[in-house]
Amino acid sequence: MRYQNPQLLYFLFAIAIPILIHLFNFRKHKTIYFSSIRFLKEIKEENKKKSNLKNILILLSRILAIAFLVLAFSKPYIPIKNQQKTENIFIYIDNSLSMDADFGEGNLIEIAKEKARMIIQSYPAESEFYLITNDFKVKHNSNYTAEVILDYIDVITPSALDKSINQIIGKQQSIINEDSHLYFISDLQESTTLLSNLNNIDSSTQLFVIPVKNQEVSNICIDSCYINSPIFTSNNEIALHVVVSNKGIENITDEVVFLNINEQQKSQQYISLLADEKKTITFNFSTKNTKIISGEIRTNDSPISFDNSLFFSFLKTAKVNVYCINQSEENKAIKTLFNTDTSLFNFSSTQVNNINFNTLKNQNLIIINEVEQINSGLISSLITFANNGGSIAIIPPFKRELVSYNISLSSLGLNTLSEKENSLFGLKISNLNLEHPLFNNVFKSKAKHLNYPTVKQCYSMEKNYKRTRILSLENNKDFLVSFSKGKGVIYQFASPLQSEFTTLTSHALFVPIFINIATSAIKVNSLYNILGKTNDFRSNYTNSSNDLPHLTTANIDIIPTLRTINSEQLYNTNNQIKTNGIYDLKYENKVVDKIAFNYNTLESENKPLSTNQIEEYFTRQNISNASIIDSSTAALSRKIKEQQNGKEFWKIALLLSLLFFAIEILLIKLIKL
Repeated sequence: MRYQNPQLLYFLFAIAIPILIHLFNFRKHKTIYFSSIRFLKEIKEENKKKSNLKNILILLSRILAIAFLVLAFSKPYIPIKNQQKTENIFIYIDNSLSMDADFGEGNLIEIAKEKARMIIQSYPAESEFYLITNDFKVKHNSNYTAEVILDYIDVITPSALDKSINQIIGKQQSIINEDSHLYFISDLQESTTLLSNLNNIDSSTQLFVIPVKNQEVSNICIDSCYINSPIFTSNNEIALHVVVSNKGIENITDEVVFLNINEQQKSQQYISLLADEKKTITFNFSTKNTKIISGEIRTNDSPISFDNSLFFSFLKTAKVNVYCINQSEENKAIKTLFNTDTSLFNFSSTQVNNINFNTLKNQNLIIINEVEQINSGLISSLITFANNGGSIAIIPPFKRELVSYNISLSSLGLNTLSEKENSLFGLKISNLNLEHPLFNNVFKSKAKHLNYPTVKQCYSMEKNYKRTRILSLENNKDFLVSFSKGKGVIYQFASPLQSEFTTLTSHALFVPIFINIATSAIKVNSLYNILGKTNDFRSNYTNSSNDLPHLTTANIDIIPTLRTINSEQLYNTNNQIKTNGIYDLKYENKVVDKIAFNYNTLESENKPLSTNQIEEYFTRQNISNASIIDSSTAALSRKIKEQQNGKEFWKIALLLSLLFFAIEILLIKLIKL
């Protein structure tokens, strides 16, 4: 037993006062008048025992009342074992988006703030405090007085960032690695707290976990959206695919999902989802005379609302740049195909000896048409081109000697060629991989009873590398395959595309195959960026001037940092974007692109950890310097003081003192002798 005010124990000498009163009370004489002294002896014997008992009881009640009163002011307590006094008090307030919800008892982040205020009030006024939030602001690296830290707590707002418990402890220890108390106030979402990452806590830190009560409720979430192919003209009908999830434990019926395009509502759909079910719905729409398309997919779900909107934007694609490198003569079918639609394709060709290597990086598709010797310089340029996202189509030459050509193919990571397959009547191209993107929207139903093209002569491909089969012959030999190369794709044919080798160029399949090879070379970038994942974003607009970019909305105007990596321009927001929405990318006050930012939906699955789970984890990991304070805000101050000082008994002592004072009064008033 220890005392917070041990000097007050000297007042226990006050116990002598009732003892002295008791002793002086025995020396008093009381005169009693009787009509006859024959009753005196009888009365004396009858009252003597009662009087002595009453006086002793009064004496004891006075002694105990004074003793317990002194003890109450001395504030006795039983200290916690190994408890260290500290002046480094850290308060972490979880201000992630899941805390911006109200389940009927108030906004969670406001409840967390109130708990933080109670913690501060539980310490002496001269204490110094540190504040940590998910934003990891520089100003929070210093300690402050209670008055200043309370002002900082008042202005905390929800953030798109989330931090694990391990990151918060790491932040605290990076600020000061001495004896510290860390109060972790959070709704303890399983997806972001990541309790399993917490293996140990530095012995100098005492961790107190303070849960903010959350609930598992039904919650519809707009997970993602995408388009399968680039949009080239205003007449194209755009198919926007939207992934919607029910992250809750209850079924959702007839929830309406809205689609807004360029700030105007275009469509809406009703969706029903079972608990933990995910569905993909498709919105079809078209726009006219609009190069930049931006929009919002929205629901009106509550109480978790941060994931109700998903913003997106994309540009209508410019022409596809196709560059054909020939050995000598051009392939007339290829030239005619791409020159026919000059609104869609920008076609150019050259001979292998006259390549302008500076133009290769500006192409989308490079066709290597029957080039007999692919030199090392061209191979190096093609590898770089493919790694950066370009597409390449390799059409082999007709030649007897394949050793040097196969070396070139191996350098590109392609299959080598062996002996020629000859057929008097030709082999049919009878197997089509209809799941491949090249055949998207080519067939309305499964391809049956087609008049397939024939191949009179072709090479056998040695399957040395992992490839995706697109076309194959009736003898199960590959005719057209594709390979992933960095961010790009390389297509490899098994024969020249001259009429003496195959009828493919005169067949109906030729047009969609090559058109889709070319158009798929235009990569469909992500329609939006996720706040908190990265500060970098890309734009379809390429800036060639020295003008500064501006990223603006009605409320903000920031200048992102522009850098070029592998001929690709990247913009960095320097963590200045805090709110989801559509932002205008401007040069010289002209909007050149629209950039969409969305919140991370990691916390949409609302699964808070229970106190039992946390306690079991601390026990299992043998973490002795961590505990949970699971109490209402009103009782929080008392709990914290118990954590600091141990079990306090001053209230019990005060109640006992009042009790014995009351007993004394009752003895005096009620027992008459």
